[in-house]
Amino acid sequence: MESNKVEQLLEAYFEGATTLAQEKQLRTYFTSDYVAPHLESYIDMFTAFQKASQETYDIPIQLPAQKKPKYRWISGVAAVAIILIGLATQIDTQGDVYTGNVSQEEGILKTKQALGLMGKMFNESTAQLGAVNEFNTTTSNFFKQ
Repeated sequence: MESNKVEQLLEAYFEGATTLAQEKQLRTYFTSDYVAPHLESYIDMFTAFQKASQETYDIPIQLPAQKKPKYRWISGVAAVAIILIGLATQIDTQGDVYTGNVSQEEGILKTKQALGLMGKMFNESTAQLGAVNEFNTTTSNFFKQ
């Protein structure tokens, strides 16, 4: 192979722009008996690559055994116990709910009070939206200029 072509292939090789066939040409050139004297410094590199490609590792790899938690079932039992305790406390507290007889007039009065309180809170929150509207008009005036 011409040394000019080898130098071009070496330059492309070091830039990472060679194909596998071109790399094979370089390997065969540098492992052959005839190498240009000014390219002899690359012989060691390509012979090392050739030797490394032929090496194999035949010893089986021993992966460490995964340890299974011995008491994993305890977490399941604890979760079931917490759920049962939660259900038991909910059943007991449901008896505390007021289910007394309320006259129709008292029920209407309580409903009016609750709706009045909700209306008052709604009006207060919509009054605070005025500041947001003021901000929108101010920013729109600012961006128009």
